[in-house]
Amino acid sequence: MKKNFKLIMVGVIVLSALSMTACKGNKTESKAESKTESPVANTVESTAESASSEDLNGTYDGSVYINKVFNIKFDAKTVNMEMVSTEDLSDMQKKTHDDTLKMYAHDTANSSSVLFGLVNITSDLKAYIDGNIARINKDNEGTGDIKAESTTIKFLGKDAPCINAKLTANGVTQYHTQVFLESGKDVSVIVINAKDEKVIKDCLNAFTKAQ
Repeated sequence: MKKNFKLIMVGVIVLSALSMTACKGNKTESKAESKTESPVANTVESTAESASSEDLNGTYDGSVYINKVFNIKFDAKTVNMEMVSTEDLSDMQKKTHDDTLKMYAHDTANSSSVLFGLVNITSDLKAYIDGNIARINKDNEGTGDIKAESTTIKFLGKDAPCINAKLTANGVTQYHTQVFLESGKDVSVIVINAKDEKVIKDCLNAFTKAQ
């Protein structure tokens, strides 16, 4: 049963490594390349400049997390979860030496969780997603039946690139989903872990527009 932990924790692992680039290629892009339309969901009108660090952090109102940069609002109570306090979140950031994790909620049994964090991608999002899928498959190799794939879902009325993973081991099935969002130059990801596919859907539906 211990091996199943890898997929559950990959959300935290992914977020603690978000500051890493997707590939080691040329970091400079031509103007023509930079104008290529990104497949990431545009939840708000794109802007030329990156948002401020304070705005990217988002705000809390009890069990509700709001991020106006990406135009999302998540109420943990609607899916019977509790929000990790800002103090505990700060401790997690210090332990991982990374401040990209902005929101973390979980149920009382710690069997389901919802995370939100920033992604630092200097090249191609598809390569970043492919890299995450490869890591999920590698980290869970030999633990059971693992299936991880990229897809596109409707999120708040927009098409959003997504990773869906499913691991079955020792008679237990675990689900893992990552949904990528974009606002101007900034990219973020919602990560959901659960033992029930319906919980994944319910958590996605618990997100509404911030404005």
